[in-house]
Amino acid sequence: MGPVNSVVLSISVIAVLTIIGLVAWLSRGAPDAATLRQLASDPRFSAQQITETFISAIPTLTQEMNLEVASSKQTEVFERTDARCFIGIDLGTNTVQLKVPTTYRFFICLYDPWKLHVNGNSIVVSAPPIRCSKPPAIHTDEIQESISRGWARSSPQPMLEKMRHDLTPRLCEFAEDPRRMDLVREKCRQSVAEFVKRWLEGESRWQKGKFTSIRVHFVNEPVVAAKPTIQLLDF
Repeated sequence: MGPVNSVVLSISVIAVLTIIGLVAWLSRGAPDAATLRQLASDPRFSAQQITETFISAIPTLTQEMNLEVASSKQTEVFERTDARCFIGIDLGTNTVQLKVPTTYRFFICLYDPWKLHVNGNSIVVSAPPIRCSKPPAIHTDEIQESISRGWARSSPQPMLEKMRHDLTPRLCEFAEDPRRMDLVREKCRQSVAEFVKRWLEGESRWQKGKFTSIRVHFVNEPVVAAKPTIQLLDF
């Protein structure tokens, strides 16, 4: 082999080794297919093992039975009117209005069923359903009341008392409205993912797998979201 051919061969070998090294460097942050297959066969990474380990660790993460995952403060407005007339004569309308600042608190019961499993380099969490604490917290010092009396009517005070009496049951109905749940669902999902992350950070046995994300869905949701809830940049 001539000197020129030897030089060309040497350059080719160096180029190939450089490319191989570059590819290895770019892919070092995520497990390759062989590693993922190894993880899948490792009993430490089975759905049953991960779920059982997580559930057994809950008392060390919190002493509470429920995990608060979101809260929402809103001002609810209630209004009632009562119009009267006599032999065609308008006696006027009594009106009562209440503006009630209310905090709704959402939680999951930690000892309801959980299920965790590994999907590639992601931990998929099936969490208990979101619930709303009842009764909601009424900020009584911030309630605004207003009444108006028709020109030939008696006092609307009984209407106001009835509205006050019905306030808590009505707010409990509001708390169970699915539309209200939908407003805080993503915040709840994020809170659950952070809770699972806190557990994962204390479990060195799982870090070898280099999990890169946590995906959370609630048991009453029909589809598991493809988008990660949080990324695990330190794993």
